Amino acid sequence: MSVRHVARRVAVSIAATAAAGSFAALAFALPAAVPAGATTACSASGDQCLTAAQPLPGNFTPGKPFDSGQNINVVVPANNTFCAASSPGCTNTAGNNSTTINVLECAAPNGVVPTQTAACDGNTIQGPSIVPAADGSFTLTNYPLYALPDSVSLGEGTSGPVCGNTLATECILYIGNQQTDFTKPHVWSQAFTINPNGNDLGANPGDGTPEIPYAVLLPVSAMGLLGATVLIRQRRRARSA
Repeated sequence: MSVRHVARRVAVSIAATAAAGSFAALAFALPAAVPAGATTACSASGDQCLTAAQPLPGNFTPGKPFDSGQNINVVVPANNTFCAASSPGCTNTAGNNSTTINVLECAAPNGVVPTQTAACDGNTIQGPSIVPAADGSFTLTNYPLYALPDSVSLGEGTSGPVCGNTLATECILYIGNQQTDFTKPHVWSQAFTINPNGNDLGANPGDGTPEIPYAVLLPVSAMGLLGATVLIRQRRRARSA
C-alpha cells in the first residue's frame, strides 16, 4: 500500500473519529427536546405542555437554568383536560374546569415524566386556587421555583424529590387536580433545570435550559474540523498527482 493511501486512510479515520466524538458530545450535552414516548399536544390528560414553565418577560438570561427562588409564569393553553363540557370543541364530558388545579415541582431525571406521586414535592404547591377558563386555559403568575430539597424557604432536609442544575436532576411541573393520584386529570410542563444558590433570591434568572459545557465541545469540534481539513487536502493531492 502506498504512502498516499495510508495517509488518506489515516485522514479518514481521524475525521470520522473526531466527527463521531463531536456528535456524541453534543448528544450528551444537549437534552432531548421531548423525552421518548412523551406526548406534547397539551390536550389530553398526561400530555406535556412544552411551553408551560415560562420565565418572566424581560427578566432572565436565555440558555441557563432557572435560579432557586426565581418566579415564573405557568401558562397552559386551551385543552381537553380542563375544559368545560359546554365549551366549543371540548371533548371532556366531565366538565372538569370547575375543579381547582394544583401546580407542584416534581423530579424528572433526564427529562422522564414521573410515574410515582412521591416524585412531587407537596411543599411547592402554589398559594392561590386555580380555576381554568371554559376552554381549559389558565395562567398562574409569579410561581416560585426552588432547587430541591430546599432548606432556606421550604425548611426541608436532605431527603425528598431532587431538582437541580444537571440532566440527572431535571425537574418538571405537575399541573392537575390531584397530585396524589396521577389517574386524575393532569398535564406536565417541559423538563427544566434549577441552579441552587443558598439564598433563594433568584438573582440570576434563566429560562431553565441546561448549560452546555462549551469547554468540552469546542476542542472536540475543532478536532473534527482538523480531520476534515486533512482529508480534503489529501484528496486534492491525489487528484493532482
